[in-house]
Amino acid sequence: MNSQTSLQQLMNYDVNDTPNQIEVRTDTLEPIQATANKFTFRLDQAGYLDLNSMLVFKHEGATTNTQRVNPWNGALGGIKRAILQVGDHILNDVQDVYKYATMSRINVPPTQRNQFFGHYLGLQWHSKVQNSGTFEQGGADLEGGAYQVQDGGRVGSILVDPIKSGIKKGNATDGTGVAINSYGIGTNVDNNPQYGITLGMLFPALKGQKIPLFLFDKQRILLKVEFNPVAEYVCDISQNNYNGQEVMAPQGAPLGLNNVRLIVDYVIMGGEVQNEVMAQTQKQGGYRLEFYDVVNVIKGIAGSATGTRRDIEHRIGQNGREVHNIFMWKQYTSDASFRNDYPTLTNNRGAKCLLRGQHCIGVENEEYNCEVNGREEFTDFKFNPVSQYNELKVALGRPLYVDKPMYCNDENTTASLLSMVNNGMTGVMKPLAVGLRSGEPALVGGGRMIGNYPIVWKYRFTPIDTATKTGKTANALGFADGFNVNYFIEVSRIANIRNTPKGMSVIVSY
Repeated sequence: MNSQTSLQQLMNYDVNDTPNQIEVRTDTLEPIQATANKFTFRLDQAGYLDLNSMLVFKHEGATTNTQRVNPWNGALGGIKRAILQVGDHILNDVQDVYKYATMSRINVPPTQRNQFFGHYLGLQWHSKVQNSGTFEQGGADLEGGAYQVQDGGRVGSILVDPIKSGIKKGNATDGTGVAINSYGIGTNVDNNPQYGITLGMLFPALKGQKIPLFLFDKQRILLKVEFNPVAEYVCDISQNNYNGQEVMAPQGAPLGLNNVRLIVDYVIMGGEVQNEVMAQTQKQGGYRLEFYDVVNVIKGIAGSATGTRRDIEHRIGQNGREVHNIFMWKQYTSDASFRNDYPTLTNNRGAKCLLRGQHCIGVENEEYNCEVNGREEFTDFKFNPVSQYNELKVALGRPLYVDKPMYCNDENTTASLLSMVNNGMTGVMKPLAVGLRSGEPALVGGGRMIGNYPIVWKYRFTPIDTATKTGKTANALGFADGFNVNYFIEVSRIANIRNTPKGMSVIVSY
């Protein structure tokens, strides 16, 4: 009997005309409020918000083809702050989101980064191993001079590829041969590149899930975006006298933001699915929406005497919260520390140029530990850069896809001339991290609960001064005036949604 039933099913050629239970509605939203660098959008209470919804915008330049977004993280470097708000409650408010998103969202293999994200963000960052004194292609030296002359490198040094990357930096001293290879910005907005940044990059709440907007029927759903000043993420190749301390900082009238819009994908589920979710809001306890939040704690490290070890302790709190990961991001307070005098360069600032304000600086001699719930996380301070890299890999859940000298800039690496500081690669992307996940594949319950003791980040480093270095040891980032420090702390957060006689009630808590 069963075999006959199966045979009948196999021979059933009737067409099922039942409509698809999932519909995607795409809307293009104009901002309801807009200033020079702040834009507010209002979302409909319809379906689910998909992480592939996209913020799009263009730039308008005062000149043609002298400026472009930096080739490292492109237009993503322009987003300073992102807020997702429901009524009076804020689900996510991530400050300096461009730093966190660069580290966690576009951290993919270089091929995917340049080909996929390069299409949307305008980034193009390629590296090349120097195989001779000149960079030749088709028998011609396209860089305008030997690498050895321009960057002090040797055969085997890893350098930013001047042909494939978004910007050809030119001569290390005076910028001779500098050029924009792609995504140049002109005066005609219609001809300028349009950038697209997915909301999944900006809002941790969308990580691995969609947000049910239809539950907030009586609440205003606002999405706010604040942009960085253009000097933080745009390169101006007219400012290319690197020995004259120019660092490709945009000059003159700033770039204008144009056509800032939000392309939203509302995922409309079938009636049964949405009714089931609505029914949960009427039960005791209501509907429970679990999501990630990122807390940004800002600290500072003052300058000090060269060669004297510094011991720093930063209390970063998080009492009563469930913490998953902690990331430390350091940036110079000014350009003075980018100085490099190897081999005959005079106070060269070339390391600042290609990444602009998108650096995460690594110190030659640094180590760290983290005190959690009154106990140090590591038996000994993490001092080896490879060991530090492994801890970052655990926190990210994947390797950090960068060339070695970008992360490992210890004295052995810099003195070996594996890469040249003034080329813009050495020690410019070195976040430190501690992973506190419990191993459970859950958002709530997968982290570490913090009790009454605040988290204490313990950091040691020995400042250096390239002016006191000689020979190959001068191929290093200096330390002139201290650091600005961001601690990005991934925590669990819960939104409890209940159906009351006055409408939906939303309570957000850690």
